[in-house]
Amino acid sequence: MEKTYAVEGMKCQGCVDTVTEKLSNVSGVKKAFVSLDNNSATVSGDFNDADIKNSLNDTNYSIK
Repeated sequence: MEKTYAVEGMKCQGCVDTVTEKLSNVSGVKKAFVSLDNNSATVSGDFNDADIKNSLNDTNYSIK
């Protein structure tokens, strides 16, 4: 499965790195590609939507 999510709160490459790391650590995620230009994250693998959204709970970013 591959899904693209809107990500709010990113302003720099450091933000992208943090979101990429958080998403990559979600159970079942094989690949996470985060775009600052599009304010989006494309995630592939066998994962749960709720886990993706909850992965950024302890950050200044959010999945919409």
